[in-house]
Amino acid sequence: MKIGEVWSKWKVQILCVAGGFLLYGAAVLSGGQTDGVAGGYLERGDYGEGATAYEFQVEGLGEEPVECRVEIPARQYSDQEAEQIFEEILDGLPDQIRGGNESLSHVETDLSLPDSFRQGSVTANWYSDAPEILDSYGMIQAEDCPAQGAGVWLTAELSDGVHQAARTYAVTVFPKTLTEEERLAEALREKILLESGNSLTEAAVKLPDSWEGRPLHYRRDEEDYRLIPLLGILLAGLFYARERTKGDEERKKRQQLLMLDYADVVYQLMVFVSAGLTVSHAWARIVENYEERRMDGRTEMRPAYEEMAAAQAQMQCGVPEGRAIAQFGQRCRLQPYLKLSSLLEQNRRTGTKNLTQLLEQEMASAWEQQKTVARRLGEEAGTKLLLPLMLLLVVVMVLIIVPAMMSMQ
Repeated sequence: MKIGEVWSKWKVQILCVAGGFLLYGAAVLSGGQTDGVAGGYLERGDYGEGATAYEFQVEGLGEEPVECRVEIPARQYSDQEAEQIFEEILDGLPDQIRGGNESLSHVETDLSLPDSFRQGSVTANWYSDAPEILDSYGMIQAEDCPAQGAGVWLTAELSDGVHQAARTYAVTVFPKTLTEEERLAEALREKILLESGNSLTEAAVKLPDSWEGRPLHYRRDEEDYRLIPLLGILLAGLFYARERTKGDEERKKRQQLLMLDYADVVYQLMVFVSAGLTVSHAWARIVENYEERRMDGRTEMRPAYEEMAAAQAQMQCGVPEGRAIAQFGQRCRLQPYLKLSSLLEQNRRTGTKNLTQLLEQEMASAWEQQKTVARRLGEEAGTKLLLPLMLLLVVVMVLIIVPAMMSMQ
């Protein structure tokens, strides 16, 4: 058996086995890279990480191996390392926390106060001595600040779980500098609120007609609906593509059914012609048998027999037999049916006596074509099942490997 034939027949199984070995190798390599138990040591987690749990077997404590589980705390900074790291963090905080402000001495918008540093190995707590102006989250709470600014002392306390350090920073909060547009909107808002307070007994609040001699016009913010036509165009394109794909699939399915039924059509014609029936009578009997099976629910609609029924209806309406059979082959649009219609038309014109032998030869060729189509359909079905099988294999391997890797941590 050739390599290509082996691959065509067993490709799903080969890929499943290969995938299993690849995942096994990956699991072994990952386990070997992260597990140092066999080497006689247990690695600590990096700074800021939680405790690392190890489960392993110990040989030599007793006659049988003993299961052991231990949690190793993460690595900690030494006194000198902690002092140096805290100093670096505290020195860089003024620039890091100022957010969109120029500096801590002139703050108009909220500060950005981080709660950890160095990938979580150092945590930070913040305290404000005037939370009514600036709270411990760096958010400005005062609605109105004096023009000269309001002073706040903001304290940062750092800790790595063992060592601590703190520093206090002077922050001056100023009223937010408004743009001309924001200033006008705020002035108008205050005027509307004043009018609202003076007309609490009225059903509505009258908006100002003018501002500094300029007439005012009002409208609500409108939603942007321009996206809706684009969505309509997109959906139209998707439906067009779907219909086109659906049409291609239906044509492909029809061709497959025609090829699968071709051998059966030729066989029935050969049997009836061998029994002494003319081609037209054999044709009518085949259509009659098909319609009976359809009425009894023993078969579904088959395009080959439907086209034969259409040709039979044409002959009953007065269309010449040769033309009806020729149009039958043209409607099927497949070479075997065109060949069959040509063979029958030639027999009608020349009166070929060996029609049965010709149909036998055609039937042998039709059976080979039917086996080829069936084999191709089986290969396509196997290919369609390949992706679900591989996904199932990956899921199973993940369910096995992930718990094993988590137990080694």
